[in-house]
Amino acid sequence: MPSRLAEVVQARVELEKTLQAEPGQLNEQAIGRYERAYTKLQKTLSTMFRETSNAADRSTMMLELIRILENRLVYLQNFAVDTTADNRMLAALVDQFIEDLSAAGSTLLSPLESTYYRAIAALYAGDRATARQGFLAACESEESDEANDIKYKSYVILGNLSHEESDFAAARDMHDASLRYSSNDNVTAQALAFKALNSYALGEHDEALELFERSLELFDRDAPFFNPYFYRNALLFCGSILFDRKAWDRSVGYYQRVLAEVEESSFDHFDALAQLGRVSYLNGRFDDAASNFDRAIQTHRFGENEVLLDTWYWLAKTRLKQNRIDEARECLKRVTASPVRYENKPKAVELLGRVS
Repeated sequence: MPSRLAEVVQARVELEKTLQAEPGQLNEQAIGRYERAYTKLQKTLSTMFRETSNAADRSTMMLELIRILENRLVYLQNFAVDTTADNRMLAALVDQFIEDLSAAGSTLLSPLESTYYRAIAALYAGDRATARQGFLAACESEESDEANDIKYKSYVILGNLSHEESDFAAARDMHDASLRYSSNDNVTAQALAFKALNSYALGEHDEALELFERSLELFDRDAPFFNPYFYRNALLFCGSILFDRKAWDRSVGYYQRVLAEVEESSFDHFDALAQLGRVSYLNGRFDDAASNFDRAIQTHRFGENEVLLDTWYWLAKTRLKQNRIDEARECLKRVTASPVRYENKPKAVELLGRVS
């Protein structure tokens, strides 16, 4: 049992290192691969837990399960969880384990660690109220972990909970508080991006742009804790804000950086191409616009949705500008025939009537 357990622990450590070192966007296949690897480790640990009565080994196994929950939350799920039946069952085991440690007077976990991990378990169990109380208690604790990592993550998760409830002001305050506990530039950059997202949701786009740009100055893909998800988001939001301000040249720079960062099959790649197409269209560069819209459509892999219809609509308008009426007609037919709700569908119907 000790040697088997050591192998599982090492596998978890190596998986975490590999995940943290990912250089770019995790596509659905990569996320699925990591999720399956973590699920396999969880099942192995659960089986081993049932096979032994050795208290020390069982404690090690439970601590590994706790670390897996946290790793998935931070590195795969970007601080948001899906409360599946398996997650709820595992969360209940973790919660009971920590309660038993506390009742026995164990020092295996510090009071701050116990509070934080029980809050994570509550989050996975779908008990947001208990999770919120736990993370607040962790933030208010006078105890400190070595790098203030727990308090940073607690404030971030509290911010996410408020953001999901559309309380963007509270979310911004929590993400601002997390900055006091960021341990390096990449962590600070992530906290700034979180705060910027809430400023954007509050309509304070000047502040959002400043915060996103500050985060981009700090992100370093060659340093620990680089998060490509928040890095890409910062690029896209900068591009969007500048696009809305008609600062075309600056917005193009951000969208081109997105294209250099992500895989062609990703939604971010599609989004950046579509935005570049709009910039070209609004500047009268219709050949460039058509090329970008067409490339965006060809790389779209997410089923028919509103953003795809919008791209077809913009391509139709571009073809009309190029006097390529037949192609414009086919684009408009795709928009008007789709069952997907789309705000510009009446305009597409009107345009189609003109060119039919």
